[in-house]
Parts: sequence; structure tokens; C-alpha cells
Amino acid sequence: MKISDWKSKVQALFRPAQPDRAAVSNGPRALSAASERKPVEISIIGTGERFIHAPSLGAAAESRALSPDPYHDDLERAAADGLKRWDGNSVRDIDTERFYDHPHLETHSALQASVPVTARGEFWNPTPQDPAYRSSITVLAVDQLGEALVKEYVVDDARDAEGWSYSVMSADRAAQLLRDCGAAADLTLDVADDLWDGSLPVQPAEIGATYRGQIVSIHGDIACQIVGDEIAIEHRIGTLAISDPQQYVGKVVEISYPCGKVGLVRQVDTLAMATTALQKPGAEKSAGAFER
Repeated sequence: MKISDWKSKVQALFRPAQPDRAAVSNGPRALSAASERKPVEISIIGTGERFIHAPSLGAAAESRALSPDPYHDDLERAAADGLKRWDGNSVRDIDTERFYDHPHLETHSALQASVPVTARGEFWNPTPQDPAYRSSITVLAVDQLGEALVKEYVVDDARDAEGWSYSVMSADRAAQLLRDCGAAADLTLDVADDLWDGSLPVQPAEIGATYRGQIVSIHGDIACQIVGDEIAIEHRIGTLAISDPQQYVGKVVEISYPCGKVGLVRQVDTLAMATTALQKPGAEKSAGAFER
């Protein structure tokens, strides 16, 4: 044996083993967390027990859940903008498909403003024929044509199932369903029809003017006020400095626009109300017209 061959064999005995190297991949690396976390079998020799341990994917899942979704946000924003532009004319113009993905929009302020305070919220059927089959009704909006957008919700405890749907029905029918579910016996959803027949000409509110009269209806983003016996004034609810416009329906109020588009609202004492219901810029105001 040559000395060089003997030397090579001796060196091989002390050289650390080289692990097999995986082939270098030039393709895209898989990002799936599942491929990097494989179950591990654990055996306890003394007892013979065996366990399968699967490393948690919670952190990865949480990271994905917190990831922003611009597309989803854009859809939600577009749906909210569409409801904000609803003019209150017909509930059939409301896109209910958006509610399935964004259920919180069911209580959008533009819709809530059209529903009397006493009719808002979810009303459950107090006397179901089958205790395991429960149902509720929620009036989401009422329009100027006398129709209501209603959400009907059902729970089937026997099948551990639930479901809901949206439908349009007459305001009278919706009011009857609410009364059947425990709402006030005198509840109605036709406030505008009771207070105003729509026969007067309608004008938008003007900057610098002050209007005194009864708020007869609120539909969508519009509050309608009868001024004297001559005219109806439309006020944009979004411009009024009030938090709950429905509380003024049927009441005499003074709405003024002293220095811009913001309307200041005060309930008027009808016994001290001035005879002139409409004041234009520069007209004298009666101090007795404000509620003390």
C-alpha cells in the first residue's frame, strides 16, 4: 500500500460526516405554514402510550386574520356611502345584499332616521307555536311610499340552525307584526301620512333664514317642516345640530341657519309662538319664541 493511500484512509476516520445536501431549488418557495409544521409522534416506553403532537398554527392564523383587506374595506365603504345617499323615497332602492357581508349597516343612521324610535330594534315573537322554533322581526327603514324594509330572523333549536331574510311590505303590515311581537298597541309607521298629506309646495332651507313650525316627517336624510299654512321646508338631517331627530317629529321647533349650513334646533313653546312662522335674513326675532 502506498503511503499516500494509507494517509487518506487515516484522515477519513477523523473527518466529520457530511450530511446529504438537498438540491438547490430555483422555484418559488412555498409559504404554507402547514408544510413547515409536521405532526410528531411521541412514545413513552414505560407505559406504552403514544401521542401525536401537531405544532400550533395559531400564530400564523392570527397573523392572517389581522392582515388588512383593502378590497373588503372598499366594499364596506361603498355600501355605507350608498345608504347615506338614500333619499327615503323607496325602500326598494336599498341594496340588501350588502347586509349579508356588513350586517352592522342594517342600523345605518340614514335608515334609522326613517323609523320611529318606538319601532326600532328587534322584536321577538312572544308566543311561538313551537318553543324550539323562534322568530323575530326588525323594521330597518320606512319610505315615503308607505312601504317598510323588514328583516325576519328565525332560529331552529332542534336543528341547531338559524337564518334570516329581507323583504318589503306595507308599513301597515310591518306595524301589525311589531304589535303582535309586543310593541305598543298604538304603534304606527305612517307618521308622515298622519301629519302631512304632501299637498304643500316644498323648498330647501336657506342659509340665514329661521323657520318655525311642526316637523311632520323624517325620511332618509330629510326632515320636513311645515311653516305656517303655505310651505314645507326640507332640512338635511346631517346639517342639523341634534343627535336624535326623531324626538322632534310632531313637535313645533325653530330651526335657524345664522352663519352657514349648520341648522340650530330649539323646541318652541307653542303658547308663546310668534305669529310670523318664517323669518328671512334681517327679520326681527321674537325672544318669547324660544323655550325657556
